This record gives sequence, C-alpha cells and structure tokens, in this order.
Amino acid sequence: MKKFFPAIILTLISSLAVVLRLTPIVWDRDFWYDEAFTGILLKAPWGEMNQMIFADVHPPLYYWLVKPWSALFGYSPEGIRSFSLIFGVLTVVSIYWITKRMFDTRAGLLAAAITAISPFAIEYSQEARMYSLFGFLFVWSVWFFVRALDDDKRKDWIWWGIFSGLAFLTHYLALFFFIIFYVCYVFYGRIFKEKKWIKAIFGHQEFWLGVGVIAAFFASWLRYFIPHMLKGNLGWIPPAHLSDLPKTLQIFFFGHQPGTGGVPESIEFIKLYKDISLFDGTSMGLLIFTIITLMISYVWLKVKKRKEVFVLSIISLGTLLFLIILAHFNLKLYVSRYFMPSAVVVFILLAGMVTLVFRSRWAWLIALGIYAVSTLLLVPIRFQGGWTETSNFMKNHSVFDDSIIVADGPFGYTSARYYFGEENVRYYNRGNPTEDFSKWVVVGNHNRINDLAEIKNNGDMIVVDWTCDWGAELPMEELQDFQGMKLCLVKRER
Repeated sequence: MKKFFPAIILTLISSLAVVLRLTPIVWDRDFWYDEAFTGILLKAPWGEMNQMIFADVHPPLYYWLVKPWSALFGYSPEGIRSFSLIFGVLTVVSIYWITKRMFDTRAGLLAAAITAISPFAIEYSQEARMYSLFGFLFVWSVWFFVRALDDDKRKDWIWWGIFSGLAFLTHYLALFFFIIFYVCYVFYGRIFKEKKWIKAIFGHQEFWLGVGVIAAFFASWLRYFIPHMLKGNLGWIPPAHLSDLPKTLQIFFFGHQPGTGGVPESIEFIKLYKDISLFDGTSMGLLIFTIITLMISYVWLKVKKRKEVFVLSIISLGTLLFLIILAHFNLKLYVSRYFMPSAVVVFILLAGMVTLVFRSRWAWLIALGIYAVSTLLLVPIRFQGGWTETSNFMKNHSVFDDSIIVADGPFGYTSARYYFGEENVRYYNRGNPTEDFSKWVVVGNHNRINDLAEIKNNGDMIVVDWTCDWGAELPMEELQDFQGMKLCLVKRER
C-alpha cells in the first residue's frame, strides 16, 4: 500500500485540479476581447485563419492545435476553453513528475498541490488563450535544461531545444526566457563546474546543438516574426518597477480577476470587519518573496540541492527582474499573464525548498493548509454572461432573424462578432466615430458606422450594450436585460 501511496495522492490532487477548473466560469462566462479574438480566428476556415495569424502579433501554435479540438464542440466557449483546461491538468501532473526527480516525492506532491489550487493557474486553465499551453511546454523545457546541465547528454539538449522552440511558437516572451537560459548556463558552468569565464561563455558543442534546434524553430517563423515585431503595439503596458515583483508573486499564488484587459491587479481579500483587510495587493506577495529569499539563503548555506535551486531561481525570479530592467529601457513587456512559465517554476522552487528546509511531513502539510485556507479568503470572482444570454435569446426568437447587431466600439464589436457572426454585426465607436481600426485584425473599418443617423434610419438595427443611453441623438428603450447586457430598441421617427 505504501508503494502506491504517492500515486493515490497524485490522483486525488489531479482530480481536485479538474474539479476546481471545471466550474460554470468555463461555460457561462462571456468571452472578453482576447478570447473572442481566439474564437473568431478558430471559426474561420484554415486559410483565412492563417491570414489573420500572419497579420496579428502572436505566433501560431496554440491556434493550430486548438482549432481541430474545438471544432469537435462547434467552437463553443466551453469547447475552446477545454483545451486550456486539459493542459492545465497535464501541467499539474508534469510538475509532480519533474519536481519529484529534482527533489523528492514529497516536493513533487506539494508542487502539484500548489499548482492545482493556485487561482492564477486555475484562471488560465479556463481561458481561451495560449498561456496554459505555454506553461506546460516551458516546464518541460526547464526539466530538460536542468538534466542537460547535469549530464551534458546530447539528447537532453535536443529535447530542451524542441520544447523551447515549441514555447516560442506559442508566445514570443519565450525569447526573453532564452536569454535567461543562457545567463544561467554561463554562471552554472562558472560556479558548479568551475570553468573559466571564457569557456563558460562560449559553452560546448552539445549546448549549441540545443540552441541550433531553437534557431531552427525561430527560422521557420522568421518571415512572420519580423512583421509582428514591427507592428507590435505595447503602449498600453505601463513601466515596471521592483515593487511589481511581489505584486506578481501575489498574482501567481492568488490570481487576478479573469477577463481583465491591460495589466490587472491581484484579487482582493475579503474584509474581516467593515473596511479592514489584513492584506492588500502586495503584502502577501512580499511575504512570499521574503520566505523564498530566506529559504534560498538557508539551502545555499547548507549545500542542499544548490544546483536545482540556483537554476529554478534564475529562470523564474531572474526573468522577472530582467523584464523589470528592460522596462526602464522602454521595452515594456511586464504583464502577469505572460509569466505563466515563471509561475510554474516558482511553484516547483517553493515546494522543493519547503521540503528541504522542513523535513517533517507535518510542516509542509501545514504550509499547504495555510495556503489553501488563504485562497478561500479571496473576494469571490465575478463574471458576466450577458453576451451568451443575449445570443441565446435572439437565436430563440425568430423576430430577430434579420436584425443587425450594433455594438459600442471595437471591444464590444469583437465579442459581438464571435457570438453573432461578422455579417450580422456593426459597431459605432462613440468616443471617436471615425477612428481608424484597419490594423485591428478582427475589427477593421468595413463594419464601422460613422453616423448615428445610419442606426436611427435602419429598422433592422438593434443596439446591444451595457447601457441604452447613447444620448438624445439616438433615443432607445430597453427591451431585455441579460446580467447587465441590454438589448436596446431604437425609437424610430414615425
């Protein structure tokens, strides 16, 4: 029985991961802009989808993999999101296996449990985007990198190159992780293998073979990568500072509100009494950062698993620091959802160090219990299902069969286009009616309405928005309300 105990516990942890991820958020929450973008691409024929990928700023692997899968479910929100859910659970199992081999079975189970209940990991297992796949590929890239550093076997460097290359084709931030991989490789050779700096910097043949594999993936996509970089608009990302590091750690362990554009803040903790809360958006992250730093120091002094802790620390925390530094050179990439690879490595690092520092089983069980209870003190996640209900309502009432949906601005239009189809949707950008959206791949200008009179004089147009008040120039009355999303009938002149 003792022999099968870890397998039983892992099965329970994996089952918990499925239960925590398979919630109404998967099928009831509306697609926000990024997810609606995914849905629009997937609904398109392969050729058209690829043209949109080529015109966008993201690599293709996620879309290529999720399209045939989601086609089985009619490109429904739950069908598309289930792909991320599967890779989220696979990441939990992978983290157990990898952490077990880096440290021990206890560390593997603890790391898997942390990943299973992390609100951040759960959120992106429920999102129709590439971050769950990105984290899965990256954790295997890290594993083969650690193995290759230790044994210098050619096959490990090749597998590192393969998983790293696939990660690059999933998200371009992988390029910055590659830089940190190289920095880690150089310092690892200098510190642990006592190589001279010149040899550590120039490396050896097997390492460059792995780099060559990555370069092959890069070269295969170079034709589209360069235009993507030239058109990438990162002006919406604010500058990053050192204070963002504990904020990011807090998001890794406690999540942020799903479906939030821009740079979201961590989920708040519930108020214990009136407006009093023990923790804000940084305090728990600062506590976690302090604990990790102290344990790294302790492990280093005790010469326990120095190599593993060194590599994991550099790849996870080192990458975050690197991107904070780059932000001060106007290369702003510091967005928490881009850091799913760092998050899963931090989970491994923390679990490994906890079991190294505290040998008693009760110690790490208590630590896990405190973490689990603290996640229960988070403010419940809020989500909207208005677009879904509006779509279902209109499909079930034939009187709306010939109606044209008018949405407010490019973001509302993108969601409406996913739910109703491009031919049935128009948009009016109230802030600037003639603003140019020709470079927005799924928006464009062809369905833009420049004048409210066009809506007022077209009897087939119905406004769908969070408010039926667009000013006196377009009087409307509310027909239905779906979780705040309103179906608005335009008052026509008789």
